Amino acid sequence: MNLTGISEKREMIVKLLLDPLVALPYLSSSGTVLDIGSGAGIPGMPFKIARPEFEVHLIESKGKKVSFLRDMIRRLGLKGVEAYKGRAEKRDGLPTLFNSYDIVTARALAPLKKTIGICSPYLEPGSLLVTFKGSRVDQEIEDSEELMGELNFRISKKIPYSLPETEGERYLLILEKE
Repeated sequence: MNLTGISEKREMIVKLLLDPLVALPYLSSSGTVLDIGSGAGIPGMPFKIARPEFEVHLIESKGKKVSFLRDMIRRLGLKGVEAYKGRAEKRDGLPTLFNSYDIVTARALAPLKKTIGICSPYLEPGSLLVTFKGSRVDQEIEDSEELMGELNFRISKKIPYSLPETEGERYLLILEKE
Protein backbone atom coordinates (compact mmCIF):
# COMPACT_ATOMS: atom_id res chain seq x y z
CA MET A 1 0.00 0.00 0.00
CA ASN A 2 3.07 2.25 -0.14
CA LEU A 3 2.77 3.42 3.47
CA THR A 4 6.46 3.79 4.25
CA GLY A 5 8.40 4.27 1.03
CA ILE A 6 10.26 1.00 1.67
CA SER A 7 9.63 -1.51 -1.09
CA GLU A 8 12.26 -4.24 -0.62
CA LYS A 9 11.08 -7.09 1.64
CA ARG A 10 14.40 -7.53 3.52
CA GLU A 11 14.63 -3.80 4.18
CA MET A 12 11.05 -3.87 5.53
CA ILE A 13 11.94 -6.64 7.98
CA VAL A 14 15.04 -4.83 9.21
CA LYS A 15 13.69 -1.27 9.40
CA LEU A 16 10.07 -1.91 10.33
CA LEU A 17 10.32 -5.00 12.54
CA LEU A 18 13.83 -5.31 13.92
CA ASP A 19 14.37 -1.60 14.54
CA PRO A 20 11.46 -1.13 16.97
CA LEU A 21 12.22 -4.38 18.79
CA VAL A 22 15.56 -2.91 19.92
CA ALA A 23 13.60 -1.08 22.63
CA LEU A 24 11.87 -4.08 24.21
CA PRO A 25 14.66 -5.17 26.60
CA TYR A 26 14.48 -1.72 28.21
CA LEU A 27 10.71 -1.69 28.75
CA SER A 28 8.36 -3.38 31.19
CA SER A 29 6.64 -6.54 30.01
CA SER A 30 3.14 -5.04 30.31
CA GLY A 31 1.36 -1.72 30.53
CA THR A 32 -0.26 0.88 28.32
CA VAL A 33 1.44 2.11 25.15
CA LEU A 34 0.56 5.06 22.93
CA ASP A 35 2.22 5.16 19.51
CA ILE A 36 1.97 8.74 18.22
CA GLY A 37 2.27 9.24 14.47
CA SER A 38 2.00 5.50 14.04
CA GLY A 39 2.12 5.49 10.23
CA ALA A 40 2.20 1.83 9.21
CA GLY A 41 2.03 0.83 12.87
CA ILE A 42 5.69 1.18 13.72
CA PRO A 43 6.69 0.67 16.53
CA GLY A 44 3.24 0.01 18.07
CA MET A 45 2.33 -3.13 16.13
CA PRO A 46 5.68 -4.92 16.62
CA PHE A 47 5.49 -3.99 20.32
CA LYS A 48 2.00 -5.52 20.57
CA ILE A 49 2.98 -8.69 18.71
CA ALA A 50 6.13 -9.19 20.79
CA ARG A 51 4.43 -8.23 24.07
CA PRO A 52 0.76 -9.26 23.91
CA GLU A 53 0.31 -7.98 27.48
CA PHE A 54 0.66 -4.39 26.26
CA GLU A 55 -2.55 -2.40 25.75
CA VAL A 56 -1.69 -0.37 22.63
CA HIS A 57 -3.31 2.70 21.08
CA LEU A 58 -2.09 3.89 17.68
CA ILE A 59 -2.72 7.51 16.65
CA GLU A 60 -2.32 8.44 12.99
CA SER A 61 -3.58 11.52 11.14
CA LYS A 62 -3.90 9.96 7.68
CA GLY A 63 -7.11 8.01 7.03
CA LYS A 64 -5.45 5.62 4.53
CA LYS A 65 -2.96 4.53 7.17
CA VAL A 66 -5.62 4.18 9.89
CA SER A 67 -7.67 1.96 7.55
CA PHE A 68 -4.58 -0.17 6.93
CA LEU A 69 -3.89 -0.44 10.67
CA ARG A 70 -7.45 -1.46 11.47
CA ASP A 71 -7.38 -4.05 8.70
CA MET A 72 -4.07 -5.48 9.97
CA ILE A 73 -5.36 -5.65 13.54
CA ARG A 74 -8.42 -7.54 12.28
CA ARG A 75 -6.45 -9.88 9.99
CA LEU A 76 -3.94 -10.71 12.73
CA GLY A 77 -6.73 -11.21 15.26
CA LEU A 78 -5.03 -8.91 17.76
CA LYS A 79 -6.82 -7.92 20.96
CA GLY A 80 -5.90 -4.95 23.12
CA VAL A 81 -4.81 -2.73 20.24
CA GLU A 82 -6.81 0.06 18.58
CA ALA A 83 -6.04 2.55 15.80
CA TYR A 84 -7.43 6.09 15.93
CA LYS A 85 -7.52 8.83 13.32
CA GLY A 86 -6.40 12.15 14.69
CA ARG A 87 -3.53 14.32 15.76
CA ALA A 88 -1.96 13.93 19.19
CA GLU A 89 -1.69 17.72 19.48
CA LYS A 90 -5.50 17.94 19.34
CA ARG A 91 -6.34 15.58 22.16
CA ASP A 92 -9.91 16.88 22.39
CA GLY A 93 -10.60 15.54 18.90
CA LEU A 94 -9.64 11.97 19.84
CA PRO A 95 -11.96 9.41 21.37
CA THR A 96 -11.62 8.88 25.10
CA LEU A 97 -8.20 7.36 25.58
CA PHE A 98 -6.29 6.69 28.77
CA ASN A 99 -5.52 9.85 30.74
CA SER A 100 -1.86 8.86 30.65
CA TYR A 101 0.28 5.99 29.40
CA ASP A 102 3.13 3.95 30.81
CA ILE A 103 4.98 4.27 27.49
CA VAL A 104 4.60 6.74 24.64
CA THR A 105 6.49 6.01 21.42
CA ALA A 106 7.45 8.31 18.60
CA ARG A 107 9.47 7.14 15.62
CA ALA A 108 10.21 9.58 12.79
CA LEU A 109 7.63 12.00 14.21
CA ALA A 110 9.63 15.21 14.60
CA PRO A 111 12.85 16.56 16.12
CA LEU A 112 13.14 15.68 19.81
CA LYS A 113 12.06 19.08 21.13
CA LYS A 114 8.80 19.01 19.18
CA THR A 115 8.28 15.31 19.99
CA ILE A 116 8.56 16.05 23.72
CA GLY A 117 6.02 18.85 23.41
CA ILE A 118 3.55 16.65 21.53
CA CYS A 119 3.96 13.59 23.77
CA SER A 120 4.23 15.21 27.21
CA PRO A 121 0.48 15.56 27.89
CA TYR A 122 0.11 11.76 27.62
CA LEU A 123 2.77 11.04 30.26
CA GLU A 124 2.75 11.20 34.05
CA PRO A 125 5.64 10.81 36.51
CA GLY A 126 7.32 7.46 35.98
CA SER A 127 6.13 7.16 32.36
CA LEU A 128 8.59 6.72 29.49
CA LEU A 129 8.95 8.47 26.15
CA VAL A 130 10.64 6.09 23.71
CA THR A 131 12.19 7.63 20.59
CA PHE A 132 14.41 6.36 17.80
CA LYS A 133 17.02 8.85 16.63
CA GLY A 134 19.84 9.16 14.13
CA SER A 135 23.29 10.72 14.12
CA ARG A 136 22.04 14.18 15.22
CA VAL A 137 20.80 12.86 18.58
CA ASP A 138 23.26 14.93 20.64
CA GLN A 139 22.24 18.15 18.89
CA GLU A 140 18.56 17.28 19.36
CA ILE A 141 19.18 16.65 23.07
CA GLU A 142 21.02 19.96 23.42
CA ASP A 143 18.19 21.80 21.62
CA SER A 144 15.66 20.17 23.98
CA GLU A 145 17.39 20.61 27.36
CA GLU A 146 15.41 23.67 28.46
CA LEU A 147 12.06 22.09 27.54
CA MET A 148 13.06 18.81 29.22
CA GLY A 149 13.73 20.77 32.40
CA GLU A 150 10.43 22.67 32.19
CA LEU A 151 8.41 19.48 31.62
CA ASN A 152 10.38 17.35 34.11
CA PHE A 153 11.98 14.91 31.69
CA ARG A 154 15.35 13.27 32.16
CA ILE A 155 17.25 11.02 29.81
CA SER A 156 16.93 7.51 31.18
CA LYS A 157 18.83 5.71 28.42
CA LYS A 158 20.72 6.65 25.27
CA ILE A 159 21.70 3.43 23.55
CA PRO A 160 23.64 3.29 20.28
CA TYR A 161 22.77 0.38 18.03
CA SER A 162 23.09 -0.77 14.45
CA LEU A 163 20.89 -2.73 12.12
CA PRO A 164 22.00 -5.35 9.62
CA GLU A 165 22.74 -4.01 6.14
CA THR A 166 22.07 -0.40 7.08
CA GLU A 167 24.49 2.46 7.46
CA GLY A 168 24.46 5.40 9.80
CA GLU A 169 24.32 5.91 13.52
CA ARG A 170 21.14 4.97 15.35
CA TYR A 171 20.13 5.62 18.93
CA LEU A 172 17.37 4.45 21.16
CA LEU A 173 16.58 7.42 23.37
CA ILE A 174 14.34 6.84 26.39
CA LEU A 175 13.21 9.78 28.49
CA GLU A 176 11.48 9.42 31.85
CA LYS A 177 8.95 11.92 33.11
CA GLU A 178 9.82 12.78 36.72
